[in-house]
Amino acid sequence: MNRSNNLSTLKSLIAGKLDLNISEGEIDDDASLLEDGLALDSISMAEFFELVETQFAIKLLDVDLDFANFASLQSVCSLIERRQQPAMAEMVQA
Repeated sequence: MNRSNNLSTLKSLIAGKLDLNISEGEIDDDASLLEDGLALDSISMAEFFELVETQFAIKLLDVDLDFANFASLQSVCSLIERRQQPAMAEMVQA
């Protein structure tokens, strides 16, 4: 998937799966997921982590649970891309 598709998928997950009463069109790519933006609380963030892992077939590590990785949808996309790289390299070698 490319970044544009990943952003669209993330917006769809947030609008459709989290109880935030927000539409995909209202979600800015650079808006914070925390206080100043979407204001996801700890429960919503835990649900979001699980949705991201499932949707993108990645495993988020403890080291990934850093504010910088979830500051915006753009930063989440960067994290997804980093987590998908090893999996893609393994597929090429097989």
